[in-house]
Amino acid sequence: MDSLAGYIATVCASVAATYLSQFLKPKVKILYWLSHSFLYTIPANQLNPANSAQALPPAPAQQAAAGQPAQPASFLLLTHSVTIQNFGRDTADWVEIVHRRRPDFFQLYPSLNYTESTTPAGEHVLRIESVAPKEFFVIQLLSHAHQPEFLYIRSTAGHASPMPWMVVRKYPQWVYGLMWLLMLTGVGFGAYWLIKGALFVFKGLGAL
Repeated sequence: MDSLAGYIATVCASVAATYLSQFLKPKVKILYWLSHSFLYTIPANQLNPANSAQALPPAPAQQAAAGQPAQPASFLLLTHSVTIQNFGRDTADWVEIVHRRRPDFFQLYPSLNYTESTTPAGEHVLRIESVAPKEFFVIQLLSHAHQPEFLYIRSTAGHASPMPWMVVRKYPQWVYGLMWLLMLTGVGFGAYWLIKGALFVFKGLGAL
């Protein structure tokens, strides 16, 4: 009977260890967030300050008389950046950033080797061969003709997830040290009374 119980306990322990190992093995975890976005409105007469008189669009009456289309009084220029980071403990292979169409202009920082392709549906795919654990990069985009339509980011491990973020104040190092000290003190105090309570319960059960 004891050998049967030991065999069952061994099998259960092996199954539990195999299940828990799925959570302990290195995994890829790609997160991204919009770290910057700003829309500039540039007056047409400021496009060429050195020759502002020549840069001014013709008057509407003159345009109508000449039969030419009216020039816009201002131009829109959109700049934004997307930060992508691998928070996992395994290397992410073939990270793809997909837009509805090719952005007007983009640049990676730090510089990475990448390839571009277009899907049959006309979607623009930017591929990075690998992103190491804890490594990150930023895609800087400049749009003057078409606003970029971001679709998704994915790797061979699956789709990336957006990460909410906010700007917070940075405190001196001694403040963070004091916070860690208070947290460790609280954890130790809680563990002490938890053990004391468990010993009290076990003693009560033993007395029965």
